[in-house]
Amino acid sequence: MWVALRYGSIKNGRDTVTDKKTKTQKSDEKKVIDQKFAADTQVSQDAARDAWVGVLIPAVGSAAFFGSMMVNVMRTYARYGWPKDAFTFTDRLLMGIPLVIVGIALYEGLQKVENGG
Repeated sequence: MWVALRYGSIKNGRDTVTDKKTKTQKSDEKKVIDQKFAADTQVSQDAARDAWVGVLIPAVGSAAFFGSMMVNVMRTYARYGWPKDAFTFTDRLLMGIPLVIVGIALYEGLQKVENGG
């Protein structure tokens, strides 16, 4: 004990080696927690990006299709004018299907948003 007091390894009843280990362990634990938090955050960001990219790809394709369709409608109108009695009852039903689908999709999407996902 006298040797320990003389060389300073025990001060005021506390072992400085134990204090250093505790500080080192706390520092290591903090680093591990920070690394896990950073990894969890990165995983969450990657999942969100994948989800939005999954939406983006069909949206770009749909926009390209819609743009192409609009150009064709304008060309057809320029050549032939507005359609007068060109469409039959079944043609009108076929043209109405996308409107029904879009309406249902919006309704379902809004229901999910209201219910929290």
